Amino acid sequence: MFNPPPYEDLTFDERQEKYSKLMLEWDTFLRNHNVIAEIDKDYYVHKKNIFEIIRRCDKRRVYMAMFHNLKSVCEYKTVAIESFWIITLKPFMVVNENLGIYSCPNEMFSLYRILSVIRSAYEKKYPGEHFSYPSDQRIQDILYDFKYCSISREAMIAFVETFADVYGVGISDIFDNNQSEK
Repeated sequence: MFNPPPYEDLTFDERQEKYSKLMLEWDTFLRNHNVIAEIDKDYYVHKKNIFEIIRRCDKRRVYMAMFHNLKSVCEYKTVAIESFWIITLKPFMVVNENLGIYSCPNEMFSLYRILSVIRSAYEKKYPGEHFSYPSDQRIQDILYDFKYCSISREAMIAFVETFADVYGVGISDIFDNNQSEK
């Protein structure tokens, strides 16, 4: 019987680095949506939930390595798992109802991150070509699903990988790019 070793938490510095990166992405998301907001006035960040998201994502990375024999987890799986936990634990709480992201900031941030990863893969595969974002109606449909539908971690991974396929940058393209960068 296989008895896996106990999970070892990330170091304080590793957690802080991941937290800083996520907060930088949150700031970029706000700027890209023309949201001028002040922390502790217009929105709050539940730091404990963010650190819990970081821990759960790292545990999933270890799980995938141990039980699925994945030496490294591709960006699509990573952003899908992170998005799942952001949507589930809702670390970003917007209290200013005049902000355009008031109704679903965690869902919007998750979709922003997913599209950023897909766009990056698209731009690597198709340099110089214009990345076309989904229509406003499609975005609203996805945000509705993120907010009101019960989506598992595995379903979120399937969604992200399928969404990437629609853009012509499926899972095989990510692995090809990762292999050529080494």
